[in-house]
Amino acid sequence: MCRLVTDYLDKTVNEYPDKTAFIDFKRVITFQELKDEASAIASAIIDRNVFRKPILLFMDKRVSTVSSFIGIAYSGNFYTPVDIKMPDDRIGKILNILDPAIVITDKEHEEQARTIFAGRDIMVFEDEVSRPVLNDRITDVRSRLTDADTLYVFFTSGSTGIPKGVIISHRAAVDYTDWISDCYGFDEKTVFANQAQLYFDASIQDIYAPLRNGSTTLLIPNRLFASPVRAWKEIIRHKANTLFWVPSVLCLFANFDVLSHVEKAPLKTVLFCGEVMPVKQLNYWIENYPDVIYANLYGPTECTDACTYYTIDRKFKDNEALPIGKPCANTEVYVITEEGALADRPGVTGELYISGKCLSDGYYNDPEKTAKAFLPNPFSSNEAELMYKTGDLVFYNEAGELIYVCRKDYQVKIHGYRVELGEIEAAALSVKGVDYCCCLFDQDNEKTILVYTGEIGEDELNDILKTKLQDYMIPSAYKHRETMLFNNSEKIDRIALRNEYL
Repeated sequence: MCRLVTDYLDKTVNEYPDKTAFIDFKRVITFQELKDEASAIASAIIDRNVFRKPILLFMDKRVSTVSSFIGIAYSGNFYTPVDIKMPDDRIGKILNILDPAIVITDKEHEEQARTIFAGRDIMVFEDEVSRPVLNDRITDVRSRLTDADTLYVFFTSGSTGIPKGVIISHRAAVDYTDWISDCYGFDEKTVFANQAQLYFDASIQDIYAPLRNGSTTLLIPNRLFASPVRAWKEIIRHKANTLFWVPSVLCLFANFDVLSHVEKAPLKTVLFCGEVMPVKQLNYWIENYPDVIYANLYGPTECTDACTYYTIDRKFKDNEALPIGKPCANTEVYVITEEGALADRPGVTGELYISGKCLSDGYYNDPEKTAKAFLPNPFSSNEAELMYKTGDLVFYNEAGELIYVCRKDYQVKIHGYRVELGEIEAAALSVKGVDYCCCLFDQDNEKTILVYTGEIGEDELNDILKTKLQDYMIPSAYKHRETMLFNNSEKIDRIALRNEYL
């Protein structure tokens, strides 16, 4: 039984020392080499007498970044990766909250890092990776750690403009990695094609499942997804068989009909999480790869990555909603109505609350926000147990599966009618000729604006939606775009769209 994520690597090195662990466009690293590099980085940190402190990573998506993650864990500290293209203002806000003890960068970004992080202790990966390993001191550090120690802090966007640092422990990461590995049969033959940036929670299984199972992860540069055929060629070349991607990227392949124009990949498993997966585009994938296991996972960053899941076991029409299913292992979910009662029958909508091993330890250096989101669990006999208030509306269907409705703040009132913006989006996405869409609400005028991409005209789309939606749900206006706006997590950038159209 592994307590720490580093226990995974120690075990796997003994079983598969020379097996490829991670691949990027410049390097291939084995599990033994990964441990050697991580141990050297850990030694450099320990030599600075830094323990249980935040360490910021300023590096691109590559093998050396993973080595640094693991090295920080070996050193008894925790990591926060930031995007090398992140605006200075956002980096400044993260620095104010995190106050990292060390900044790790590489030669390529050293000059940029020394400007942005002037006055801080900056460690350059290439200068430290070959140093002698302090095995005795690493062993001593491990003896002082527990599974409750923090592994990483990921920053998400806050509604006030101040980023929130979500704290995830070794225990939560190990619990999630064990569950997803067992549930979907990840083993030494699994080859992940990583899509998510390494500062995004959708990358967690791409990093830690290989350490646990002897799998391999191909780190695909995100610029390649602007040319899906190029990304797919890398998947073919490295025989990747497992995808855990955000729906918008899966939709990109469907919208451009990529799969019917490229060589078949040896796919076994396609998982998606992070936003709603339109059934129309899912059906496209199923038509091209009918024998693959598909699953819809749901979960905010505050529950490590996913807290519920649904493995596709039946056909869905293009206008149907996919279930988000049932709780993952060691997780409890509660659907609580506006009256504060548990939803006791199918079809009753309420807000989703989560508890269990997956749960974050709160927001770093922000007890006020933590207290508002992480509440005592009144349904548990353990008085210390907390549950997380997701802000998502859900209900149970007749089969006992959870169905996602929308964000609580996406439920609006128009002329006295309660309208769920997600329902409008789902109806639009089911229309042939709509690739992406986002429904905005102009509160001052009680109007909805549907922003969309695709070949269909506004008038034709409006006529079709009149057959799918109640009159009061028909968008007040349509805004057609040539391309959709996406944020750094490859999700539709609702904030940018609101700023443009409202």
